[in-house]
Amino acid sequence: MKKIPLSILLILTSIIFSCKLADLRPSLLLNTGINPELNKKAITVISNPSDVNLKPGDWKNYKQIQFTLRDVWHSKVVRFFTPIKESDQRMKVFLDFEKNTMEIELLNGVNKGLILGIAKKDAYQISDDTGKVFTGDDEVRVYLESLRLYLMLVWKPKDFEIKQYAGEVNTMGKDYETVYLTSVQVEATPDTDQYLAYYEKDSGALEWMEFTYRDLFSWYRGVLKFGFYENWEGLYFPRRITILDKFNAEDFVHEIRIERIEIPKKPLIEEQLIREQN
Repeated sequence: MKKIPLSILLILTSIIFSCKLADLRPSLLLNTGINPELNKKAITVISNPSDVNLKPGDWKNYKQIQFTLRDVWHSKVVRFFTPIKESDQRMKVFLDFEKNTMEIELLNGVNKGLILGIAKKDAYQISDDTGKVFTGDDEVRVYLESLRLYLMLVWKPKDFEIKQYAGEVNTMGKDYETVYLTSVQVEATPDTDQYLAYYEKDSGALEWMEFTYRDLFSWYRGVLKFGFYENWEGLYFPRRITILDKFNAEDFVHEIRIERIEIPKKPLIEEQLIREQN
């Protein structure tokens, strides 16, 4: 386990005790339960963008999917709580939807060749020294679950149990229609995450999303920026996902830059064994 520097521990302690449960509900939804009309309008915004190429796909159509990407970090404090050692970490990300597993292979840096994975919520690693070992490492689990969420999120809003249209807003110089997303109940709870999606009004592109991460802190709220949409499998998908503390942040926390998306022929561990045999 990493030893947390005293300065970071003091900062985190002060933040924790000065913050309350984050609540992303807009004023329109503060005093209402589930509204069928707002649900219907939310589904229309999510599923019927003006640009038909932006209509969200369905990851359930694929048994597995693989990304090659770079995770570029500008926050050393946040990266300290992840298994990532490099400020610019290139990796392959393998997702198996049938088995509910995920693996990443690090392609550069001090841990080049290391595979980190989760089977449901159990973290493991695969290396030449150890083979496959279940570690129970929450640091690995939280990082991989976060990465998987960010990669899936553009196509995920239609799957949320609760979807409520939250009105039109102008932010960052553009007009958006917003949709509030969560599960279980509309109100904020310490155990259920909330999301507020911003769809660009003219095209229907999902460009921003506010989010909570209860697994980290009940008070935490951040912002995702989706950009550089390109065609994949007949639909547009963002090639850049930027994680920020707030909309007008001067710098990002980290940024996922997708180089390649493909339907893999083999899981990462099988690819590694073939390389070793050759």
